[in-house]
Amino acid sequence: MLWRRWAGVLALGHDADQRLRHYYVELFSEGRAKQTKELTRADATRAIRWLNGLLRTAVRDQAAGTAGRRGFAEQRSIRPEAAAWRALWGCARALGMNRYALEHFIRNHYGRLGLGGLDDLRTMADLNRVLWGLKAMLRRRASRPAA
Repeated sequence: MLWRRWAGVLALGHDADQRLRHYYVELFSEGRAKQTKELTRADATRAIRWLNGLLRTAVRDQAAGTAGRRGFAEQRSIRPEAAAWRALWGCARALGMNRYALEHFIRNHYGRLGLGGLDDLRTMADLNRVLWGLKAMLRRRASRPAA
């Protein structure tokens, strides 16, 4: 079941899926097993931990790109990571914003959503909303002809 949750998105045929699964079985068992039935308890535990980690990473990565976007689940439990904050501040700096100006932007544009400033950006959905607004401003600025 765990394997299907991770590898299912690859949409591999039965044979290709089995070859990939057996490749990972051999990798995790350091050559001791060729298929899942041959895994020791320790090797199976290692494989399960690895797959669980990949699934958590996949959920977090998807949230970084889609949380807060129309048509996607809110994913309110995903907290912003350092890379998202760096992107936010990078866009703000490119627009010439300091902390005060960014707080003002958030309050004016996203106040109706309950975002009054940087302290209210507690989820990827919240941070993405602001980041997409800043990116839109940058795109508009770049598309204007020079005066």
